[in-house]
Amino acid sequence: MKLKELAENFGKSVPFIMTTQKKYAMPACKEYSDGYAALLSKLIYLQLASVSQKEIGTLLTRERKLLELLKADSVTNSPVWFEDLCTMKSGKTRLLLSGYDLGHVLNPSAIQTGLDFSERETELFESQEMGDDALRALKLCMESQGAVTARLQREIPVLSSALKWTRKVSG
Repeated sequence: MKLKELAENFGKSVPFIMTTQKKYAMPACKEYSDGYAALLSKLIYLQLASVSQKEIGTLLTRERKLLELLKADSVTNSPVWFEDLCTMKSGKTRLLLSGYDLGHVLNPSAIQTGLDFSERETELFESQEMGDDALRALKLCMESQGAVTARLQREIPVLSSALKWTRKVSG
């Protein structure tokens, strides 16, 4: 779909959509996929729920990094691979923004990294100092996702009251 159609689907103006794209460094396209629209809708919903731009940006960066480490970007050569794979699906096994299904319940406290009972020679650097790994990226991603979902829970009563008031004054 084109940018104008994307904006109409959200009931927003084209400049609003373009501003949102710029805020979160989303690439502009000639044609937008359903996945791109799904991600954009989640970003708009999070903004409506008073989740800060910083929190959203951090979660977006961490999800993208995690999926890169899991090689999800190798499925396509597209510069918008992340946006294209996004879905509105949600659940305990899915990442919040992308909706990507990791195949197991996401619980950062259940991950125990560094357990190794075999004898080895001491490395010069710790594994975290040598670069990113998928478990570390998952932990960071889950920390951000937990903060955002906690914020969403706190906003439910506020949004509910706002909707009731809106219905009352508009109808």
